Amino acid sequence: MRGSLLFFFTVSVASAQGNAGPYPYVLRLEHFSFETHSCALLQNTGAFHLEVDHGDQVKVFEGAIATNDLLDIEGDLNSEAIVDLSQQQIEEPLIPARRDVLRIAAFRGDHWQYLYFLTNDSQQPFKHWLQPLVSWLDTLHKLPHRELSEDEGKNNCLPRDVIALKKRGAETPPNSITPNSSPPALSAGSALQPQTSQPARMIPPLLRVHLRMKASESANDSCVLITQSGGYRFEERTQKAGKPVNTRVLGGQITPQELQQLGHLLDDPALAKIKHREPPGGMVVSMMGDMLDISIFRPAEVQQFILSSSFNRPGFPSFYRGDGDSSNARPLLTFLSEHVESNQAGSQDPASRNGCTEAP
Repeated sequence: MRGSLLFFFTVSVASAQGNAGPYPYVLRLEHFSFETHSCALLQNTGAFHLEVDHGDQVKVFEGAIATNDLLDIEGDLNSEAIVDLSQQQIEEPLIPARRDVLRIAAFRGDHWQYLYFLTNDSQQPFKHWLQPLVSWLDTLHKLPHRELSEDEGKNNCLPRDVIALKKRGAETPPNSITPNSSPPALSAGSALQPQTSQPARMIPPLLRVHLRMKASESANDSCVLITQSGGYRFEERTQKAGKPVNTRVLGGQITPQELQQLGHLLDDPALAKIKHREPPGGMVVSMMGDMLDISIFRPAEVQQFILSSSFNRPGFPSFYRGDGDSSNARPLLTFLSEHVESNQAGSQDPASRNGCTEAP
């Protein structure tokens, strides 16, 4: 599916009056909505490659924009709001009103800046700076161009050749990005969860839980990370239909007695015996109900598994239902509710949210 293609390519910012040099690309822009899909690859000479997809019909255009237009695009890309924007600052809703994927990549001298928005909601705080780029993409086909056949020209707006970047005097070039790279695809659950990563601090983790709950008019996305010393981090995002997302972040320390109690809960055979089975294609698709992603850091290995309220509901065969019923984790969730989530004294700035990748 074109909408789930994650692009790998190289881009560069350079003056329009200069020659292409070793880094000829300024920008790759991709926009995907329910009806259409379009992408463009812009070079520092003004040359562009554009693909517009309406259903089964794909049109491919190549042309060049004027020097002043190129400078305007570079000015938009170099606005402080875009340059300083990180992916972590882009908040996706739990109940999206409209799917509208926008992917941007710009070269920043020695690295690539990648930004992607999965919904119109997440674009709204930055609409003032994003709209000129989207308008440019939408009107690019009106400029003088030549049209290529789909077989001749379609390449998903990726560079045709491998381009490796290397700083002057550097012994090792930055990673090359080629059109043939195989990036991880975005799953349907990607909008609901930050990617799981190893905690950054030196204190070893003991438990990580990620819970998604979805009803017809509300949604909840929360996570907990507890270290072996008892330090913890709790994050929760909740949303009701038509309302903004509410974010809560807590941090603190459970007592040695509570930590011992938690250890007994984790050793419960109801949890310890669960084995993980990969879903088809590696995709975890959220549906109505709840889905628990649990990682227990045991001495010999990390036990990771997924539980859901849909596990014993065979009426939904097309959805991934996990490795067991979420009722298996009820004692654990009760413990977390009583000893972690209820600690209002540990309230922290919602802007510090990190997906429970780091705890005190």
